[in-house]
Amino acid sequence: MDQAQLTKVYLTDLERNLTFFGIVNTLNEVNNNMEVHLTDVKVYEYESSNYLYSLPDVTFTRPKAILHIEAA
Repeated sequence: MDQAQLTKVYLTDLERNLTFFGIVNTLNEVNNNMEVHLTDVKVYEYESSNYLYSLPDVTFTRPKAILHIEAA
């Protein structure tokens, strides 16, 4: 994939107080849940914005109502 085609997002899980910053591999809505796979991920505490750790990739399914997604 060309670098210009990569979509970076901030995805906040309000219930867990975490923000994930990474490149979207997949993002699907299924039955009011969001299925997410991000690569090159940095994880922050949402309330303080403190950096916590990095991951090569992360995949999870969470209720749509507790996620906030915005383009980076």
